[in-house]
Amino acid sequence: MLGLSKRTELNNGSGKRIPKEKFYSKLDLSGSQERLFIDQIQSIRWTNKISPESMNLSLSGGIQEIEVFEIVLKGDLVDERLLKIIDRAIIHPILFIIRNDSKDCLCMAFKEMDDASNVSVKQYYSTRWGSKDGIVVDFSGLSTGELYKNIIIQISEGRLNDQDKDSDLSDLVTDYVEYQKVLKKIQKLEDDVRKTSQPNKKLELVHELRDLKSKWGVE
Repeated sequence: MLGLSKRTELNNGSGKRIPKEKFYSKLDLSGSQERLFIDQIQSIRWTNKISPESMNLSLSGGIQEIEVFEIVLKGDLVDERLLKIIDRAIIHPILFIIRNDSKDCLCMAFKEMDDASNVSVKQYYSTRWGSKDGIVVDFSGLSTGELYKNIIIQISEGRLNDQDKDSDLSDLVTDYVEYQKVLKKIQKLEDDVRKTSQPNKKLELVHELRDLKSKWGVE
């Protein structure tokens, strides 16, 4: 699957089914959270485990292994809150293969774990929906941390700027999140400029908008 080596496959390629009920029993979910699993997910299957043993990688970045989960949906889309529940329950990074009746997409979170082993999900990245044969991932890397970074950068489809190949993944994600906040602020300022009728206030907003765009290189 996805061009991964057979050594990464579970149960000789058939994978391991994970009952949705397993999340109910292990986690203290609210009724609405349980409904997400019931209403949106048809099945969850653990298909691959990427580790030093299965792909001849060294350990780095605190990443012991990377899991690949296949989620088959009942409808067209999956709620990100549902993926967060799964990601928080499993300390290892998870590459999700999400499938509906006609298309697939890949999704993965950048997440970190603190000293108390609490998982914090920072940001999700995903490919566009398409045929499974049209989704290609290069699983090259010398270490688990490098591979994790490479996968997320690929499926971010240009949203993460990795011009400096030695940059830390955490820094890339932090910059991306901050940039998204800036774009929202720019949008709000542009709306305020259109709505404001007072000349002095409008001029003040225009200057603030121009300075913000100049600082972040936004046209």
